[in-house]
Amino acid sequence: MATLVASALLSGQAAYAASCATVANSQGLKTVFPQQLELSSLEKQTGSELMFKENPMFAADVKAGKLPPVDQRLPEEPLVILPYEECGQYGGTIKGMSIAYESGTSEVLAWRQVQLVRMSDDLQTIKPMIAKSWQWNEDFTEITFTLRKGLKWSDGDDFTAEDVAFWMNDIVNNKQLHKNTPNPWSVGVAATVINDEKVRFNFDKPYPAMLTYLTGFGSYYTAFAPAHFFKPMHPKYNKNADKEAKAAGYDNWVARFDAYWDKWMDSPMASPIGVELPTMEAHIMDTAPTTERRTFRANPYYFAVDSSGQQLPYIDKVLERFIDKKLFPLEIMNGNVDQKSQSMDLAAYPTLKENEKKGNYEVRLPPGDFGPTIIFNQTHKDPVLREIYSDLRFRKAMSLAMDRDEINELLYLGLGQPWQASPVGVEWQEDWYDEYFTDFDTDQANALLDEMGLKMGPDGVRLRPDGKPLRILWEYTLQYTKNEKFPVMVADMWKAVGVDVILKEITTQLLREKSTANNLDINMDWAAGGEVFRPSIASNFSYWMPPYSDFSPQTGVPWRDWLVTEGKEGSEPPAWAKRQWEIGQKMPTLMPGSDQWINLGKEGTELLVKNLVVIGTVGGVPLPNTVHNRMGNVPKWKVNTWAFGYSHPSRPDQWFIKQ
Repeated sequence: MATLVASALLSGQAAYAASCATVANSQGLKTVFPQQLELSSLEKQTGSELMFKENPMFAADVKAGKLPPVDQRLPEEPLVILPYEECGQYGGTIKGMSIAYESGTSEVLAWRQVQLVRMSDDLQTIKPMIAKSWQWNEDFTEITFTLRKGLKWSDGDDFTAEDVAFWMNDIVNNKQLHKNTPNPWSVGVAATVINDEKVRFNFDKPYPAMLTYLTGFGSYYTAFAPAHFFKPMHPKYNKNADKEAKAAGYDNWVARFDAYWDKWMDSPMASPIGVELPTMEAHIMDTAPTTERRTFRANPYYFAVDSSGQQLPYIDKVLERFIDKKLFPLEIMNGNVDQKSQSMDLAAYPTLKENEKKGNYEVRLPPGDFGPTIIFNQTHKDPVLREIYSDLRFRKAMSLAMDRDEINELLYLGLGQPWQASPVGVEWQEDWYDEYFTDFDTDQANALLDEMGLKMGPDGVRLRPDGKPLRILWEYTLQYTKNEKFPVMVADMWKAVGVDVILKEITTQLLREKSTANNLDINMDWAAGGEVFRPSIASNFSYWMPPYSDFSPQTGVPWRDWLVTEGKEGSEPPAWAKRQWEIGQKMPTLMPGSDQWINLGKEGTELLVKNLVVIGTVGGVPLPNTVHNRMGNVPKWKVNTWAFGYSHPSRPDQWFIKQ
């Protein structure tokens, strides 16, 4: 073993690559966590000191004194990664595409994103990332993270436990920044700095699934922030913060802070602000973004190396272009995209498959996608529409009026099946959840609408109780409809039972603004109801409680306001929604898999399904994933979904471009 690793210390990239321990050939190395180990463990097993290698793109800056040498940029305890097939080659630009800012950008973010911990590609094992280790107390009300010694932000400043505590205590728990504490931290939590490498979280209630949250939903929301960058903007640390914010053109310090920090880590990257922000990500913003693209370059202070000592990432640059979704297949077939799955349309699969050789890519079909969901706004500002949408008979009728078999055949190649929104992979799953009111039955749909008193007008459009035509304004984004034909098909089906629909495509960013302001008839965001997997349920049941997402509320914003203010604001929710709220508060405090957790999960699921809060369409839909043949170390992942951060468990920081 020592001989093998010693040979990896020879100068020259070819020597490193030739003797690098990989997942395919571990060379006898033993790991505690899959596909990675600590530097001390590597050196103990090999009996040799690992020498670090510089990415050539940084050589000129190092020589000019603009950057320290690589061994001074890496932490004292870097994470050592075993690449899948081979130690990669430095260089190149990985090419990606998204719809627009705040629209389908999660995938390219997954190439860069970093968290305290990471989900392994087995989708079961949680392993270290920025945090070197962690320790729970007996009742899961306290967790202590040990960070890697010597971590640095992308600007070279030290990353310490203070950056974690500042994020929790001064951002998440700040009532001026957040009227309602962002989920899942509403369980009540405070952070304490023990020393530079140790930080402790104390919870008001047990939160045993916290690590699961950080590797699923929470992988997109970093559990730290650069304190040295943000403290000058914060009045706790700068008494002139408000005055300085106004001088900079903001209304107050909160507006300025919000421009630079967002729970969704990609939001500040939609403006030139992203160039200023220090980050721990594998790639950092290179230049100010435009409406057409944004670019990132390798982070010179990234904290991981491969098993031959090469600092990661291998890939020099990331190019993300913003393109009309309808043009995705053409761009892939022309060889202009290196990896793409988010927002992909299954209907394009036959064409993509036929053109694999021409485009020099492989198209894969991993499971994990769902057809669009439909959520009627039961807290609509129009009192008449609010009454209609809140009537369960209406939601049943709209579900029955959809021909899911036709949708499946025309849009999903017949590969899915009719599906009512319900969770995936849970212990309490019952067949009737997926089948509830999924039959195509226009007679029953008409009977329910008649029973509601929605009389049919002479033009075939039903009338509201106030005598106006019943028309739904369906503002949608292709990120959520997934296929531009979907809303048209459903609108025609609903018109057949007398419910008129006006369709309007809008941007995802505008849709989220409208959902937050409670200004939509229908919402379709990805986070609600049945589009969640067991790990996500275990860690953050709030996606099943009003308003079914704090990032992009679905329905029930006034209900949420009423609940958190104990009736002082908002409007009182119905009994079933109150009970869902109670369950959502309790679930994360229980041990996943326990009897109480299963019983509450079953109750919450049945409340969601029986009340058709989220109306499902087609389930079990594969999500096409294309990978260009020039890409190395890109494995086939088991599930392809935003719930696991798309490619994040498959470690894009060790992908490389073949020369």
